[in-house]
Amino acid sequence: METTEITRLPLFETEVGSKQEAPLISSKQVVTQAVNELEKVKVQTPETLKPTDISETTIKHLDDLFPEQRSEEKALKRAKEILGELASQYTQEQLKNVVTEIQFLAESWLDDFEREIFKGKTLRELLHDKGGV
Repeated sequence: METTEITRLPLFETEVGSKQEAPLISSKQVVTQAVNELEKVKVQTPETLKPTDISETTIKHLDDLFPEQRSEEKALKRAKEILGELASQYTQEQLKNVVTEIQFLAESWLDDFEREIFKGKTLRELLHDKGGV
C-alpha cells in the first residue's frame, strides 16, 4: 500500500499566526521501519523457550505477583525444621497436606475460642463491624 499524496499538517502556530509544517513521512517509510524493527525481535514460542532462558528478574517479578507461592514454600521449610527427621518420612505432597490440615484446625479452634469470648463473633468480624480490616 503506497500513498502518492502526502498531506502536511500544522504542528503549532508561531508568533504572527503563520503555521510551521510537519516533516514529510510517507506510509511506506512507516511500514518499512516497522517491518525492520519486527525482524530484529526474536520471537520466542513455548517450543523454543527453555527454563534456562527465564532470568532471575523474571522469577522475582513472578514471586512478587504471586506471593502465596513463596509463603507455601516457607511453611513447608518451617515444618521440616520443626519435624526434623520425622519430615523425611513424608513426601513433599503429604507434608503439604499435613501443614494445610494443621493450619485449618488451628484457625477453626481459634475462631471457636473467639466466638466464646466475643459473644458469638470472631475478632475479624468485630473489627469489620467497627469499620476495620
